[in-house]
Amino acid sequence: MPLSPNVVAARIRANSGALPYRSLDALGVERRDVARARDAGAIMQVRPRWFAVPDAPLDVVRAVRVGGALTAASELRILGIWTRPDPHATLHVRVPRTASRLRTLDGSGARLDREHPGVCVHYRSVAGEPRAWDPLPLALAEAAACGDRLDAQIALDSALSTRQLDRDGLAELRELLPASKQGIVDLADAGCQSGTETIVRLLLHGRRIRHRTQVWIEGVGRIDQLVGDRLVVEIDGEGFHTGVEFERDRRRDFELVMRGYLVFRLSYDMVMTEWAAVRAGLLALIERGEHRWGARARLHERDARRSVARRHLHEPV
Repeated sequence: MPLSPNVVAARIRANSGALPYRSLDALGVERRDVARARDAGAIMQVRPRWFAVPDAPLDVVRAVRVGGALTAASELRILGIWTRPDPHATLHVRVPRTASRLRTLDGSGARLDREHPGVCVHYRSVAGEPRAWDPLPLALAEAAACGDRLDAQIALDSALSTRQLDRDGLAELRELLPASKQGIVDLADAGCQSGTETIVRLLLHGRRIRHRTQVWIEGVGRIDQLVGDRLVVEIDGEGFHTGVEFERDRRRDFELVMRGYLVFRLSYDMVMTEWAAVRAGLLALIERGEHRWGARARLHERDARRSVARRHLHEPV
């Protein structure tokens, strides 16, 4: 029975947004169904024998046009995994080691210059059917191969925090990484909900300073990081906090201070653009012993039922 153009499009959309003939055959989509869907505008041909839906992510389409699968930071951004900004908007494409007929990403069919500034080609062959984008463990491994260690750690922490990578995926990632990069798996922390939190955590870890992430404090809620006994590091997300978020944060800060904690609140820009000053300031506080309880700094008990932050509390799970 012939498949309607919408059904063909739905099957492609459910499988990464772009598929080759071979994969469509396996899904029971006949070539004449593909032709009808293409003629109806429900799908588009992006490369010989490859088809995509019109609303497929642009970078997925561009990767297929080059002749490979989307990978590394380009894929991670689509998945909502935290990556540092790339001013060059580089497209990361993985191709088999033997690939030679790579094309430009604009669909013109022209040969891709090996030194093309907008494309980073990753050469790695993997078993199985061709895909429009890599499985997440492979994309993370390619990100580690292409970027620096900090970027790889940020992405891994984010993948765990967003629960897109599970224990099996973590084990698979370890196998894909060279021995020199496997340390990021050992250092992974699902408690870091942003790259800025990972940056601070790695500083503390490197200095062997005792710290914990996502600590629950009664009457306050979860805090980003607790250094030592009492130094609370809170890192705001990108953009200016207003309205409910601003009010919540100030109430939480009030309750923390009333309990004897020292709050070290940072903005996204402070971590990303003024890290040297932030790093020096945080280490100076620790050098002075401000992270420990002492004669002048001790824990003060407060009734959580009277917390000014109680409206914004979320009980621990």
